[in-house]
Amino acid sequence: MLCGKTDYKSLEIYSLAHDFVLHVYKLCSSFPEMESNNLTSQLRRAATCLPLNIAEGSGAGSFRIFLNYCIFCYRSCLETEAALRLCKDLSYITEMQHKETLEKLDKFIRKLYNYMRYLEEKAGNRKWDRSAFYRQNSQQVCEDAAKREQMKSLA
Repeated sequence: MLCGKTDYKSLEIYSLAHDFVLHVYKLCSSFPEMESNNLTSQLRRAATCLPLNIAEGSGAGSFRIFLNYCIFCYRSCLETEAALRLCKDLSYITEMQHKETLEKLDKFIRKLYNYMRYLEEKAGNRKWDRSAFYRQNSQQVCEDAAKREQMKSLA
């Protein structure tokens, strides 16, 4: 258990997520009006989930529960990544904007992954202290983080 609540505003992952949302909102401002209730809305909602899940999870008073919220945040990262690809393929954003935005998202995901490992360690290594999703998918998340780290070194 945490001694009280974690101040989400002091977490680097929160600051990165907050800045990423602001970036996404600016990016979406030039999207076609016909997308306002579809892709624009979906991308904004997916990105907005990042800092909101961190803030909500930080107040849980439990490393295990906070880890679950970070898992939700990770899933929203994947949704955001898919939406960004659609935006690029539909020519709503340029290749350069896509690359820049993915780099910001990638940096956040790597930091989030490290924080999830920290929370897992604090929660303990007992299977019942980890969420079922994390137990089942931790290998995939680890491989994804390793791939992202390799791709960063190639850039």
